[in-house]
Amino acid sequence: MNCPHCATGIVSAQPICTHCGFSAAAIRAYLGADWVRLERITDNAQRLSLKDTRYLETVLDDFERQLPQCFMAAYVGSLPETLTLPDLGFWLINHGAFQTHQISRRNDFGVLLTIDPSRQQAAFTIGYALEPILTGELLTHFLKQLQPLLRKSHFSSAIEKAAALIEKALKQAALPEQRAASEPPTMVNDASDLGLHTLRPPSRPLLHAPRHQ
Repeated sequence: MNCPHCATGIVSAQPICTHCGFSAAAIRAYLGADWVRLERITDNAQRLSLKDTRYLETVLDDFERQLPQCFMAAYVGSLPETLTLPDLGFWLINHGAFQTHQISRRNDFGVLLTIDPSRQQAAFTIGYALEPILTGELLTHFLKQLQPLLRKSHFSSAIEKAAALIEKALKQAALPEQRAASEPPTMVNDASDLGLHTLRPPSRPLLHAPRHQ
């Protein structure tokens, strides 16, 4: 995984980034450890019109229909100098209860776009399950495509474009899995080979063969 603050590669169990000193404990001490409730579109800076917000809701509805396991959300707000967009994104993806249509969606499969309108900057924060697909290099490429819109303060268009880019990337990643699923199934030893585990403990092996009546 990468450090949320400086994007340097770190070990998942590593408590502090050796490159920049970021730590999850520090950001929790700064913003708190409680869960917060969030809409999929949170406009704390009041830069989106009601029409924009309603339209973006339909965009995110379509995103969830196309990718039922995932969800995307956006936060628009001006941050203090002591807080960066990646810092906030990391905290929100770990402490945000997002109001999606299916409450069963986990933040591990979430995509969060944070936008600071005063800095005209944006950042992506990705749930852990999506990190192998949405790499740092790919997300940096997406952010460069959003920059012209951010510089013109077209924040609604930036969110819509971000959703389209993320959706396309996830669909492309799913194609090889769909092709593999169409191949004939291979033999398995038992249900555990399919990732299925019984609720009962395994039965003890018989020491002697049963007698036939």
